Amino acid sequence: MEDVMKRLNYQPSSLTNYELENPENVIECFFENYSIHEIRENLWELYKSWTYHDSEYTDTGEIRAMILFYTQIIGFLNASFITTEKRKEAQ
Repeated sequence: MEDVMKRLNYQPSSLTNYELENPENVIECFFENYSIHEIRENLWELYKSWTYHDSEYTDTGEIRAMILFYTQIIGFLNASFITTEKRKEAQ
């Protein structure tokens, strides 16, 4: 766990000690505050604005990396949502 904390705290974490011990609660709270469809839409809007504002200054490799990142974030969100819903059903 010490190695995980070192990697997490490379950049300061805004998580409390409780949240560090119970990250599933943070994920659950996130999905309680935002619907999965709203999250996807907001993420798409962020991606579109990045593309619009930085398209003149980026190369194709950076654009590919952002598309891959976007795709992986959507997959992560979907998997997190499913995990959260399964956890609720099991309780």
